[in-house]
Amino acid sequence: MRQRSGVKISPETSYTEDNYVMIDLLEKHRIIPLILTILAAIEIFFFSTIISVSGKKIVIPFSVIYHFIIFFLFSFFLFITIKGNEKIKIKHILIVFVISLVYAISDEIHQSFIPGRDANIKDVLTDIAGSITSMVVYLYSRRKI
Repeated sequence: MRQRSGVKISPETSYTEDNYVMIDLLEKHRIIPLILTILAAIEIFFFSTIISVSGKKIVIPFSVIYHFIIFFLFSFFLFITIKGNEKIKIKHILIVFVISLVYAISDEIHQSFIPGRDANIKDVLTDIAGSITSMVVYLYSRRKI
């Protein structure tokens, strides 16, 4: 039986316990999720500066999927960075929500200055849906079985 991050690992370790090990590692070494949060923020900013070229409309646009996923990751790593090893408190959730909302709004304002792009409330709502989903997934993963 091995021990990693204070969690005993046996050959019968389930997938869920492996997830706990990874989250425990991220909570213990807050620099890792901080770097991942910053990288996600840089990626969001970079993709916001790309000049749009008109094209065909698809049923589920790539941008909707992208906004959801990137803000999911941004908020997930931000939540771990802010929470660290502390118990989960409502203030952690509110701080992450407000930062994610402000960043989503500022991203759309930034896009409005890029040729061929515009600010879109639907993108902000998609960003917030990704952020809320990430916190729900995190809270669900940390529940006591």
